[in-house]
Amino acid sequence: MTNPPVIHLAERRKAPAASAKIAGKAQDRQSAIISLCVKYCQLLASYDAGFDADPTGDNEFAGTGRQTFRARRILMKLVALNPHQSNGADPITENEARAMTAVLRSLYGLRNGEDLLPEEKTFVAFFAGSLADHFGHRASYRTSEECRAALGH
Repeated sequence: MTNPPVIHLAERRKAPAASAKIAGKAQDRQSAIISLCVKYCQLLASYDAGFDADPTGDNEFAGTGRQTFRARRILMKLVALNPHQSNGADPITENEARAMTAVLRSLYGLRNGEDLLPEEKTFVAFFAGSLADHFGHRASYRTSEECRAALGH
């Protein structure tokens, strides 16, 4: 038997960073938003799993990771990508709305009846604005002349 090849640190550094891989895959806003929403939910799920696995009863070991810090950073990235209050940006798509709804359901402040963190409050405000933009855009499309003409009215 031979040992597996050793990957030297210099070679590992040549590999693209995770954020670069995501940026390459997420060429459009929708992909980026959905990807970040998935990551946020995964981070909080792993954080919750730590509490489930900690047998001490006083959470001596749970809660020591950086999941919540990284999750708060993701919330700010989602706010930055959010088209609400961006001139000329298309409203969020249905898939973006579904992904952001999953994030909304995952917020600790809403799940545990606690006060929302500032990042969570900002996300909620921008998400609410985006939903209003989305439904306003859909409503205006339904009443437009093109839509009425297409329906034969």
